[in-house]
Amino acid sequence: MKTYLLAGVALLLACCYVGNAFAADSDAEVEMLVFPKSYAAGSVSGGGTISGVVTFEGDLPEMKVLEITKDQAVCGATDKYDESLVVGEGNALKNTIVYLIDVSKGKDFDKATKLEIDQKGCKFSPHVQIVPVGARLTMLNTDKVNHNVHIFSSINKPVNKQQTKNRRKMPLAGVKKAEGPVSVKCDIHGWMSAWIAYVPHPYFAVTNEKGEFTLEDVPAGTYKLGYWHEACGTNSSSPASVTVEAGGAATQNFTLKLK
Repeated sequence: MKTYLLAGVALLLACCYVGNAFAADSDAEVEMLVFPKSYAAGSVSGGGTISGVVTFEGDLPEMKVLEITKDQAVCGATDKYDESLVVGEGNALKNTIVYLIDVSKGKDFDKATKLEIDQKGCKFSPHVQIVPVGARLTMLNTDKVNHNVHIFSSINKPVNKQQTKNRRKMPLAGVKKAEGPVSVKCDIHGWMSAWIAYVPHPYFAVTNEKGEFTLEDVPAGTYKLGYWHEACGTNSSSPASVTVEAGGAATQNFTLKLK
């Protein structure tokens, strides 16, 4: 009996080690955003804008059709595609986060902005969501099937909650620290995938289907402008330098390649 017990404990420890090692490797593969040590929100006088377009360069792989393995009537009503690389007309690159790396003071968040991720047709929408630290994100369930919201935070408390087909809205508690982007999955429908960035200031934007981004009410000054894309990586080690004049408009475009 003692031999069996020791063997079981050894096996359990081995599994825990492998699981932790896998988690560490998974975390290492996700390049992170860079956040300032502190940020002071207040009024901005004579703020300017930074805008631009993010495009993709290189051979464009065909978008992968995802295999639907559950709840075919709802999830399989339309084809689902891997959204890790969405390129539109003119090589416009969607779902790129563009942000100020070193801003220390500026405007506050717009409290009227709806912070939601919908689960519609067994797909997360939007694919990349910006959420202020402390704000409540609401998960929607438009489908008439059960979902499971799994947010793989490592700095903040992870989320792993079932959202039944009868629960239209599920508000989540605000996080305490800047983090991300962190992966979001549905444990019931394994092909569902999204990203959340928990941010300490509002100078973050996600490019649209035209690859466009705009940062508004930026205090006059020179800043490091960063980007993050799940398939194309980041420029955090060599960000662009952008100068904003009071009331002026600066332009910065990016061309990204696959990692």
